[in-house]
Amino acid sequence: MDRTGDGSCGIVAADGIQDGSGMMTELEIGGVVLTIDYRRTGDDRGPSVRVFGDVDDERVQLLRFDCFDDDPHYHYAPTGVNRMFHLDPLTMGCPVEFTLDQVGRNTRAMIAAAGFEEFAEGVDQSALAEQIGDVQAAIDAEAAG
Repeated sequence: MDRTGDGSCGIVAADGIQDGSGMMTELEIGGVVLTIDYRRTGDDRGPSVRVFGDVDDERVQLLRFDCFDDDPHYHYAPTGVNRMFHLDPLTMGCPVEFTLDQVGRNTRAMIAAAGFEEFAEGVDQSALAEQIGDVQAAIDAEAAG
């Protein structure tokens, strides 16, 4: 999807970029907590969607999707084993759309692949799919600053 008319998916604006000290949206859906914010790391920037869950009475980051301009990627267990995979915009399209698709269809399977099989059993993938519009709205709101 060409959101800007210039071939990019166009979610990043020069204004409203947060450095981790700014805005963040938190959504509780389907047994997980999603946090959406803007990140700036070095020369790259863009929305980040983090998936948290309570594992052994501790809030753990299970997945993270970094929809950056130059190096979009996602992580399995970012604060643990941290397996990271780069996105190829040519074959995978817009990083934001990729993220929304994965959250809506594959969160449960991805959490299990990250090593949290028992936690994944309690994830309501249908609820995530039904409320993916809320995630999109949060990304758009963060982009607007």
